[in-house]
Amino acid sequence: MARTLTQAGPERANRLIFIGAIALAALAAVLVFVALSSFGGDSSSDTVGLGSTVDVVVASRDLKAGTTISAEMLEIASLPSRSAISGALTEQKAAVGLTVRVPIQKNEQISTAKLGQSDEDKVFAGVIPAGMRAIAIPVSETTSVGGLIVAGDRVDITAVLDQNNGDQLSRASTLLQNVLVLSVAQNAQQATARLDADGKPVTDGPISDRPDNTAAKPTAKSITVAVNPQDVPLIALAQEQGKIYLSLRPIDDNAAVAGLDAPRTLPNP
Repeated sequence: MARTLTQAGPERANRLIFIGAIALAALAAVLVFVALSSFGGDSSSDTVGLGSTVDVVVASRDLKAGTTISAEMLEIASLPSRSAISGALTEQKAAVGLTVRVPIQKNEQISTAKLGQSDEDKVFAGVIPAGMRAIAIPVSETTSVGGLIVAGDRVDITAVLDQNNGDQLSRASTLLQNVLVLSVAQNAQQATARLDADGKPVTDGPISDRPDNTAAKPTAKSITVAVNPQDVPLIALAQEQGKIYLSLRPIDDNAAVAGLDAPRTLPNP
């Protein structure tokens, strides 16, 4: 009996080793399958995997610093997700109207860090509305409402032109209405930051605020206003041929008054 048990021992041990080898092989196969499944991912994980893409805004041409972006300067490009830079914009409208802070090359991604206006970028050009021009008008206390006009006010511009010929001594008319005052002497409106606290572009709201010091400046010799480009020659000509007066509008009064542009004359005494 003892001999029989002794002979059976090695056979049983070999069987256990064989079964153990099969179990280890099965476990290894399961681990390989799990690893391959994790690497391949399902459809939901593909959106963040190596093969996923994202649409980002890129420059359609080289852009210089200080350029105001328009829609035709931008286009959408599909890039691998891992290639998108931090703060990359995904919609063109988020960049339109903003200012380029640093040079941007064609096909370069547009990010919040490259656009807008930070505290360091608050130069006077930043307060001029898009499409407008700034022009200075010589003033005195009597031609600028007693020197009480401040940056941020709205004014009407009236020109008095001297005439030495004919029956009329002088002629006056209102050249422009509801004109924005950008500065009184060197006391100018302050550009607002075009990036929010998170560094994202601000695409609505005012581009400037009134200066901190809004005290009257009766000794100011010039007032700078924002006008359409085609009105710049008109203002320049009126300065050369006559005298310009500014009339102050009430706050929030933006309505045009009909007939103000009709010439007013005085006969010779």
